[in-house]
Formats: sequence, structure tokens, C-alpha cells
Amino acid sequence: MRVVVIGINFPPEVAGIAPHTATLCRPLAARGDDVHMVTAKPHYPAWRVFPEHRQSGFLRQTLDGVRVIRVPSYIPAHPGALISRLLYDGSFALIAGLTALLLPRADVYLYVGAQPAVAAATALVARIRRRPWVAKVADLAVNAGAAVGIIRHPVLVRLLRSVEYTIYRRANAVVVLSEGFAEELTRHGLRGRRLHVVPDSEDLDSFRPTRTRAETRRRHGLDPDQPLITHIGGIGRKQGLQVAARAADEDQTGACWLLVGDGPERPAIQRSAPAGRLRFLPFLSRPELADILAASDVALLTQRRHLIDAVVPSKLVTYMAAGLPVVASVHASSEAARLIRSAKCGLVVQPEAPALLRDAVAELLDDPDRRRQLGAAGRAFAEREFDRSKVVARQASILESLASPPGR
Repeated sequence: MRVVVIGINFPPEVAGIAPHTATLCRPLAARGDDVHMVTAKPHYPAWRVFPEHRQSGFLRQTLDGVRVIRVPSYIPAHPGALISRLLYDGSFALIAGLTALLLPRADVYLYVGAQPAVAAATALVARIRRRPWVAKVADLAVNAGAAVGIIRHPVLVRLLRSVEYTIYRRANAVVVLSEGFAEELTRHGLRGRRLHVVPDSEDLDSFRPTRTRAETRRRHGLDPDQPLITHIGGIGRKQGLQVAARAADEDQTGACWLLVGDGPERPAIQRSAPAGRLRFLPFLSRPELADILAASDVALLTQRRHLIDAVVPSKLVTYMAAGLPVVASVHASSEAARLIRSAKCGLVVQPEAPALLRDAVAELLDDPDRRRQLGAAGRAFAEREFDRSKVVARQASILESLASPPGR
């Protein structure tokens, strides 16, 4: 099977959708499929092209059997404005679409991401090539943009949302990450066997720590006896991590609040961070991340109060796989809150409420038995629902069913 994948994010990016896209592409290539990945220069979540990829023009490389073509496109230094996002999505969609047309004809085309313009480009390429295409949708861009204030005018929101849903209705198959996501698309006309719910996966075996708790903490300059509250991943507007800085400032437990990652909001949070209570680390390798999570007491998840996500943040799956209890400052109707309640793996509090977040963290720190119970429940749920081999097999079967229809 020959597959051309089009998506704006791919490793060496370690946050967001990039690792999950690689998780699909690599096994396909390993079993002998011809996989081309058309992507941008790596830049997320810092919104700066990685130094080793700053040469101009196109870059071709093979990573674990996947033929990767990195195309030049506009990367905004400040992605919070609508015009910046439109240029970001549109420039990549145009160049990636033209690049995909120059590649050998695929059996099936796959779009991955949360950029409707890129999905539209994939649809156009597939139509010109007269082949089916699949949309693996990581998020609904217009809903997310409206929630964080990038898209403000109600008429514009309705117009862009209509365009977004129309694009996905034209796909031969749509893959979403949760039932809530599927319900949202169903309300807007996408029904039947074309819609598939396939969650993100985790390599559950990779969360075995390589160092003791004390060794890990000493390695990163952390107090071996201090309670540790850890957040991993992007630090952007969507996460609303200012609530963590304020909760840390009011915390009376003596805990260290640790943010592992990067993003455009990190400098502002660092400036307002309480001295000695909020610490930062850059993105870590998978073994180091496993160590730091094993050395933590509570995992932290935050979102802005207007964000009612239909998707599960990938960091939540990681927390559950690591067996950590979660405190989530998220909307009660969000998919993250729904999953935490279903898995019985943590506490959910009102978003952007520092006192409630502080008190929930203190409640868990005061009850080691409950922390162990919640962490074990999350790990058990991850083993049932997010096992990597099962998830990858389901995604591959969707592509195969379209690449080799009966009677072809």
C-alpha cells in the first residue's frame, strides 16, 4: 500500500500531534508499505523552526522507513492572531498540496491535524489523483480558536465552522479521538460507517523509570523530599497555565509545581511565577519523561474556561499510562473531564479558579492511599483503551479498506 500523509507537525517535535502521527507512519513503513510524509519544518510548540532545520527550501529525509518531505511555509512568531493562523495554515496547505501532487500516485491519502485548509488541500489532491482520502482530525480548529479568542466575531465563527465541517463531510473516512468528538460531527451531518472513533495511543511499556525517585530529582535540581506537581507539554493560550502559577503562589503544602515543556506563554508565566514554588524544565526525552513522572506525586492538566474540547489532551493519556493521579482544571463538559470521570483517575475542578486547584492538589497530597488508587485506576484504563498495537492496527485497517476496495 502506498500512502501519502499530509500534516503540519511531525518529529522531531515531541508535543501535540507529531508523536501520534509518527506512531501511525512508522509501523506502516516497517511492514513494507510505501509511506510519504509531507510536513513543515519542525517548530512546535515554541513557534520557532528548530535550528538544525533552518536551511531554506525543501528537505528530504528518511526516518524509520518513512520518506519525509519538509516544505517551507510561514511560521508565525506570535500565533495568537487570526491573520497569522490563516497564513500559517494556508501557506503550508498550498505548498504541501503541490508537493503531494508531484509524488507518485498513492493508494490512499491521509490528512492529520487541526487545520481545515490542509484538509482541503488533501481533498483536492485526492480528487485530482482520483483516489480516496482519510481525515484524522486532532481538533476542531474553529471551536478551539473561538474558545481562546483568536476568532471573535460570531458571524465569522459560524461561517468558518460551516466550511470546516463541509470539508470533513467530503472525506471517504474521518477518524476522531473520542465519542464526544464523534457526537459533534454527527450533529453537523457526518454519519454512518465513514466516521471512526480511534483514541490516541501510548507505548505503555515505555513508562518504566530508569532511575530512582531520589536520583531523578537530584538530576534535575529538585528537592528529593518536596511534593512534586507536574505538568507536561505545550505552554500556550489554550492551556491557560497562569492558573497554576497563581495556585502555586497560594499553596501551603510546600510542594514544587513543575512545568515540563515550552510554548509562547512560557516567558509571561516565568515572569509572574512565585519564587521557589514554580519550576521549569525543557522538553525531555521519553526515558527522562518516564523518570520525572515516576518521581512526581500529582499530574496537572489545565485549560481555559471557555474551552469545551471534544478531544482528549494527549498529556492526559500519558499521565494515565504513567499511573499518576490527575488534578484537572477544565470545563466540566470537556472530553478531558469526561475521561477522568470514566477512568476514576483524578479530580476535576472549575477552570481558571486558583483556589479550587490549590485545594484539590492539597487534598490529594494529604491522602497517599487515594493517590495510589487513582493512579492505578488510570493505568488500568490506559491498558484497556490506549494500547499502542491495538490502536495502530485499527487505524491501518481503515486505510487498507479504502486502498484496496473489493473488485479493484
